[in-house]
Amino acid sequence: MKLVSLASHFPDQSFTQEECLAEMRRAPFWNNLRDRSRQILENVFGSDTGIKKRHFAIDDLREVWGRNAEELNHHYETTAPVIGAGAVLKALNKAGLEADDIDVLLVSSCTGYLCPGISGYVAERLGCKEKIHTQDVTGHGCGAAIPLTQIAHGYTKMMPGACVVTLSLEVCSAAFYVSDEPDVLISTCLFGDGAAASVWSSDSGEYEVSGYRSLLIPSDREKIRFVNSGGKLKNQLHKSVPTMSAGAVSRLYESSSRPPKVISHGGGRDVILALEKGLGLGELKEAREVLSEYGNLSSPSVMVALERYLDGDASEDNMWLTSFGAGFSAHAMELKKSTLP
Repeated sequence: MKLVSLASHFPDQSFTQEECLAEMRRAPFWNNLRDRSRQILENVFGSDTGIKKRHFAIDDLREVWGRNAEELNHHYETTAPVIGAGAVLKALNKAGLEADDIDVLLVSSCTGYLCPGISGYVAERLGCKEKIHTQDVTGHGCGAAIPLTQIAHGYTKMMPGACVVTLSLEVCSAAFYVSDEPDVLISTCLFGDGAAASVWSSDSGEYEVSGYRSLLIPSDREKIRFVNSGGKLKNQLHKSVPTMSAGAVSRLYESSSRPPKVISHGGGRDVILALEKGLGLGELKEAREVLSEYGNLSSPSVMVALERYLDGDASEDNMWLTSFGAGFSAHAMELKKSTLP
């Protein structure tokens, strides 16, 4: 399977970390937090998190923290198709294609739940043909983009010549949850909204994908997951996640052909530092840049980092991509410059 094009899309509204903290201080929940919780937020936002700003599909951040479960899911239902379709249209434009050319649309998302799935909403907004195949992949969290690509690979084998589009789409502002739990507070400081779409084909493309690998470690499930709390999604994020992620990613890399260029999901500053130390390959430049400009995007992160690299110097013809998240699970794949057109 070959990569034809790749593009990302984000809401127009962006907020610096300083602006996020200022909005939190003005939000009704602020005075209901314990003194220690408010201090945690002050410390995190006041420290070097590696994040300069984040994009959210909302004008007034204070509204997000005051919404009930139904309102948050409505926020997801109304904004996710817009963000997702924006990414797909950009990827199609790069490839010289139109929405009607899409044969398969695969979508990964964990920040909201709809039935029918979000893929149908995105296809409708794009104006796709009725005979399109759609599929939703949920429950992989930040690691979803690579398993999604592997599913796409299967479609290109079953349907040679088909135009297969993958879309990693998250509205993290629809999953904001505030409590006095430290890990919940910290996660509120990290995540942003965005999407990344890729066009794949069995026939043409500059890069060819192979070498899929995954690890599933259920014993670490409770360390990084969403928990339903009063109908809202509460993000559990254990302090061991950076070390845990680096260990799993290093195991995957050791079992690969060890390409010199690594493109990774960032997660957060401490996660990136642990990955860089564990892999020993120097700075994960693209992961750092994506984290700085958008925060932790969850599932789109690794593909946004790949887009940044391919749109830049892209000096290496052989790349190794990795993502990780809920499960606990970690995933990898290799992307090589195609020898055939």
